[in-house]
Amino acid sequence: MSDAIELPNTAYLLPDAIPNWPPVWWSWIVLAAFLLLIAFIITIAILRHKHRAYRREALQALNEVKQASDKALVEGCISVIKRCLITEGHEPLASCTTKALLPILDKQLKRAKWSFAEFEQIFTEDLYRPDSQLTAQQRSNLVRLTSYWIRKHHA
Repeated sequence: MSDAIELPNTAYLLPDAIPNWPPVWWSWIVLAAFLLLIAFIITIAILRHKHRAYRREALQALNEVKQASDKALVEGCISVIKRCLITEGHEPLASCTTKALLPILDKQLKRAKWSFAEFEQIFTEDLYRPDSQLTAQQRSNLVRLTSYWIRKHHA
């Protein structure tokens, strides 16, 4: 006796599996478009990284003046901000007086928590007084605000 089952009609048999290779003709177009998209995204990321190099350098310069005297810290903060503006191509803004520049910087921040208006007296008057002292909280807030502006500004 045989173990094979005899089917009454061969029409019930399933055909052989359809091979997956070669793929349809348009799959090459989809693959090429996907690779071009990946290359485009990588190129944009590299260009953006290069364009924002000045921000990394400004943050490094700000970190160097963190431990300096109060006068050097305030001068360093305003000079780093002005260098960023010049790098972005906004020389007229960088050439403004500090008092005129601070409201413009606040408009660029669009954040209510901190503002350069709080430090207007420090930037405009206390900077030129020999006896002015910043508290540790003021120093910390000034550095934090300046570094936030460097990272987030859109001039």
